Amino acid sequence: MREGGQSNCDWDLILARLETLRHADGSVNLTYESDEEEDYKSLSVHAQNDHYFIVFNDKENDEDVRRVCFDSNTAYSKYEMQGYAWDSRTIFTDYELIYDVFKQFFETRNVISPRIVQKQNN
Repeated sequence: MREGGQSNCDWDLILARLETLRHADGSVNLTYESDEEEDYKSLSVHAQNDHYFIVFNDKENDEDVRRVCFDSNTAYSKYEMQGYAWDSRTIFTDYELIYDVFKQFFETRNVISPRIVQKQNN
């Protein structure tokens, strides 16, 4: 595991970095790399004004797959965050989701959540 340039970081370091995002702007990225190219995975969260955007990059059948938090019940609009216009359906305010997803990735190198889905086109 790598976080911010550190190999094999521990959960307390990751949690401390995530806590800095609770009411601040910034990003945290957690990457898993192995000697096998197909084992590369990453999880990142971007934050601004208590709004968050999660991206989970994985491989499935040798294809790169990008998953995000996505709420299909929210109407489509644009949300400006960190200088980019994001699909508002991918922006959320539930900090606990960040904790849960990062803890799961740290422990299993995977993310399984009904809220983290392959990005739908629209």
